[in-house]
Amino acid sequence: MKKKTVLALAAAAFIGGCGKDFPETPWSSAELELRQAVENQTDYDSRLALARLNFMHNRIDEADALLRELVKENPDDMTAKAWFAANECKIAGRTGPWLLGMEKLYLVWDCLKDLDEAVQKAPDDFTVLLVQMNTDAEVDMYGSMQRALDTRARLEKQIETKPDAYPPSARSAFFETAAHIEALRNNTEAATDYWQRIVALNADPDGVERARREIAALAAAPQNP
Repeated sequence: MKKKTVLALAAAAFIGGCGKDFPETPWSSAELELRQAVENQTDYDSRLALARLNFMHNRIDEADALLRELVKENPDDMTAKAWFAANECKIAGRTGPWLLGMEKLYLVWDCLKDLDEAVQKAPDDFTVLLVQMNTDAEVDMYGSMQRALDTRARLEKQIETKPDAYPPSARSAFFETAAHIEALRNNTEAATDYWQRIVALNADPDGVERARREIAALAAAPQNP
């Protein structure tokens, strides 16, 4: 499993959002090729790769089944724990609209807490941080949006200070996460700027395709007065 693919999945995983409905999202040819390569494998890394793909495309129950096995098999893997917690947030999201029912509140609290624990134990894991940023922004409860913004500011400063420490694929994944956060905040100009950075980097064909699609959608969307 290439690190470049992992980072792309981390950034793209929440495109479409945590909401009540989770329709399966389209698969690119590269994603279909990866799924075919890993879906019949039994090793840990292949199962984690398949779980990420399922999560990314809103195959929530399939992702849950795999991730439950993986976190039990290797409880010290904070990447698996982060993906599992993020998927739990999706499970909470589909139970009904946010803020309706105590059970839902507890589910959201638990998944955010588990994500925070993963970050505390792996504070320098780039993928874990991206998963938390995306989930925090999507959920936007218990101060999670502000935490996403704080993490984004810290990572962006690090990338700007030492760009060579982050390969183009990592920077592209970060910009995609940042663009999605700004879109959730209805900040079209900032979101477009981040998407344009992805196109300029040209680190990942799927990421560039998504960026161009999002830029076009933002340009066509009605602007707030």
